[in-house]
Amino acid sequence: MADDLKGYKCPNCGAPLVFKGDVQKMVCEFCDSSFEMSEFAGDAKHKGDVQEGEWQQEDKGHINEEGMLEYVCKSCGAALITQQGTGATECPYCGNPVVISNTFSGMDLPDGVLPFAVDKKSAKDALLRFYSDKKLLPDNFKDNNHLDNISGIYVPFWLFDCKADGNGFFKATKERTVTRNGKEQKEIQEYRVLRSGTMDFKNVPADGSKEMDDSYMDSLEPFDYSKMTDYNPAYLSGYLANKYDEDKNDVRERVDSRMRATVETELRKTVTGYTSVNTQACDVAISDARIRYCMLPVWMLATKYNNQVFSFAMNGQTGAVTGNLPIDKGKCTKLFWTTTLVCALIASILVCFIDELFSTTEVIALGIAVMIGFIRLSSEKSKMTAHKGSEASRYLVRDSLKITNRQDKHVNTRYEDK
Repeated sequence: MADDLKGYKCPNCGAPLVFKGDVQKMVCEFCDSSFEMSEFAGDAKHKGDVQEGEWQQEDKGHINEEGMLEYVCKSCGAALITQQGTGATECPYCGNPVVISNTFSGMDLPDGVLPFAVDKKSAKDALLRFYSDKKLLPDNFKDNNHLDNISGIYVPFWLFDCKADGNGFFKATKERTVTRNGKEQKEIQEYRVLRSGTMDFKNVPADGSKEMDDSYMDSLEPFDYSKMTDYNPAYLSGYLANKYDEDKNDVRERVDSRMRATVETELRKTVTGYTSVNTQACDVAISDARIRYCMLPVWMLATKYNNQVFSFAMNGQTGAVTGNLPIDKGKCTKLFWTTTLVCALIASILVCFIDELFSTTEVIALGIAVMIGFIRLSSEKSKMTAHKGSEASRYLVRDSLKITNRQDKHVNTRYEDK
């Protein structure tokens, strides 16, 4: 194939070729011809050069600018690139219809790309299923949702590999019941505990887009990085790509925070045999650090409802869906009272079989019914919001934890009356 990014043409009929994730091939939608990605491998340009520093990253060079377009949203500032011929009518991040075209100003060549494995039809179907079990969603929300405007975007990500050395300091207690001077008391033995260890992390992700809500991307994890392939411009055919506007240093704090939380959790798991364990401090040092820049597949849809923008994201590889949904206040009230009244009715029936303390038991049962109503309402509300990741446990290399120091020091014994 020629090194022509203005559009890949079918050699059989001359119609445009589009990358199809379900078959992992370039497909002509006119004559149904398909072509292996290896036929386009020569279109990527690489150069090897390692940048030294605390975190090392290989410089792959830049994407060829010929035939590329850059779209900039006037509303949220998102910068998207694509091949000529791929139109953008709405910004996938904020839903603003005014998207202007600029001359492509260049973009770093990624270390790898995860191709789309979920096509547009499957993405739309998954989004409808995502709506279906949301009991607090307004009835007319789906009717006003423009599913045809869903866009496939390669989102920029930074992947961090490293070795972490941690020192966890804990306060632990052992409790038991003893008899002293003929009186039953609780004996509390207090310990200072130290655990030191090393562990390896691989592919801890952080998106490099200011426009992308971090909680959305965290909710879409994990991606299967074993499917990562070298950059090939043909993968952009029919899709958009977001230029990163947060570099590795901008996202470093987020990544460090997730790894620190995981180091603390893993070290704390080794503190066993105690009644209670509380973390006092945890120091973490990073070594053997490497960073890779890659593009990950995400289906995005931004839709407006009651003058508010609601965005949805779908993992273009696994099909996982997340988003922040509008909540119908009337449905909240109905769900709470329906749950509470049903629980109260059941409790009243049970109370009829209790002879003693009838009125007190009835009040307790009603209180429990109200509590269950609140719990169910909170559970349904949590389904309407994307949640930000706080740990990196799924990126901990299996069996890499090695404990290098164990100290359990008894510091005090005290007694409390029971």
